[in-house]
Amino acid sequence: MAKVTTLDSQDSPLSQELAQLEAVVEKICARIGADHKKGLDALKECLGQGYALLFPALRRLAQDGNDEVRRALVQAIAEAADPADPFRAPFLLEILSPLLCDQIPGIRLAARRVLRKKLLAIYPEETVEVLVQWAAEPDPARKTLAAQMLGHVPPKLARQALIALKHLARTGQRKLRPAIFMALRRLAQTAPQVVGPELSRWQADPDLAPLVQKALDGQKLPQS
Repeated sequence: MAKVTTLDSQDSPLSQELAQLEAVVEKICARIGADHKKGLDALKECLGQGYALLFPALRRLAQDGNDEVRRALVQAIAEAADPADPFRAPFLLEILSPLLCDQIPGIRLAARRVLRKKLLAIYPEETVEVLVQWAAEPDPARKTLAAQMLGHVPPKLARQALIALKHLARTGQRKLRPAIFMALRRLAQTAPQVVGPELSRWQADPDLAPLVQKALDGQKLPQS
């Protein structure tokens, strides 16, 4: 009887390719320790290729790689962001995701800076879409992060940010409120023509009015 080859077989072409890719990533990790620049360049090249099969290995690096590898991964994500390739955005955002809550403060802050200053600037629509998804997730830490980052969206996307922030404000989770009102304060400065009319409607809601008042702190915004 002929042998049946399945995708789970260690001899299958897919399994062999996955094993080869895992070996490539392991070599990159070793290279980072020996020659940081060459390792960083190799990591950036992997991210730039955007291979779907590389994703699991790179995501594991973001979660379980050593401190030096995780730092290098944050830097590589920043350098791999390319406005000419918008299809790269979801790949980079998913790999960056665990680094945004990294246990090492320096790595965590660097990852958030990359999200705020690089990915939001280079891939605004794609990044805001992901932030809106995070805002709808049950994880309080993810909700808080989404609220913080929504305050930094470009003015043209302020309306989408406000919709997500309103949803977060209506959850009644008090721990989210500082992040929400700081986001509202930033948006009021960067996109007053959009924020003014919307927050006027929020002020008519007794549950939202105190948050709006705190965020604006006496600031007058356009009403239409």
